[in-house]
Amino acid sequence: MQIVNGNYDTAARESFKGNPATAISFWLSASYAYYCRYESLLSDEVFDKMSKYILEKYDEIEHHHKHLVTEDGLKAGSGYYLKENDYPLIVRVSTEKLMEDLNMWRSSNQCIVLTATE
Repeated sequence: MQIVNGNYDTAARESFKGNPATAISFWLSASYAYYCRYESLLSDEVFDKMSKYILEKYDEIEHHHKHLVTEDGLKAGSGYYLKENDYPLIVRVSTEKLMEDLNMWRSSNQCIVLTATE
């Protein structure tokens, strides 16, 4: 999955354009990363837009973990109500891998600023 500008915003947008149900997967992963691991996979802007998108399409989207994503949570733009063990194992494991890849990307793309000394 492609990382652009230090997040998965582009990958998320492209994914749920083709398959709206993947918005649930991204929402759960981003929520788990943010509230349980204190990492951001998506920008706040994209997470908020995704929440609104899912809310608008809630009755149409079919996903086996949709029951975890409540309409109240979507309205608030927050998965804070979910505890770590509420997230399915597949969400936790895949999110850990996404965070690992993102941290590797960040490490390899850090800007090193050298200053001249007199």
